[in-house]
Formats: sequence, C-alpha cells, structure tokens
Amino acid sequence: VIGVVSSNSRVVILWSQLVFIPSMLLGGIMIPYGELTPGVAKASQLLPATQAMNAFRGLAMGESADFDPWVSIISLLACGVVGFGLALFLFRWDSHNTVRRGHPALGFLVLAPLAFTLLV
Repeated sequence: VIGVVSSNSRVVILWSQLVFIPSMLLGGIMIPYGELTPGVAKASQLLPATQAMNAFRGLAMGESADFDPWVSIISLLACGVVGFGLALFLFRWDSHNTVRRGHPALGFLVLAPLAFTLLV
C-alpha cells in the first residue's frame, strides 16, 4: 500500500522507514510489550509487528501472550486482505496519468483491522 500511494520511489523509502523503525522499537522486538507504558502499549497495538510478536509468543513459544493471540492472527490476516484490496484499487500502471482512482489517505484503511483489536 505504501508503494501505491507514494508519488515516487524516494517517498516509498521514507514512508517505509517511518513505519519500520517504530514497529521495531514498540512492536515487542526491541522493547517488550509488557514494559511499555499503558498509553504507548495501546498505540503499539496498531503496529503489525506487535500483533505478530504477540501471536508468536502465545502460539509458537507457548508463553503467556499480552492479549489474545488468535485475535492477533485474525487481524493480521484481515490486514493482508484489506491491504491487497486497497493496493489493487489504488494502483496506477501509467505514472504519467495524473488522475487517481482514490485519495492516497485511503491507504490508512489497512489499519482498520488492527484498530479493531483495541476494542477486543
């Protein structure tokens, strides 16, 4: 989705790093989820890395998960489906055509399944 909504390859790299670095720091890979403050922990649930680490810890390692690991699996699968659908909808083959099929902000809809985990 980042590649589809970005205007060129340089912007793709910037957006990717903007998403990647917080995901590594707050997603349970560098700083464990349990050590985050409650507000930051809630916000980190919007990151796919947090959901993946929670599912990995709970289902693969047999440790106690911070929240339901099956909800994490379902939200990650839903993010993949929504992201693929958005990429298909927003993709433009011709870079010279300036008419867009949808506003680039639609790319944030990929976070909707992750936002659902905040309610569960």
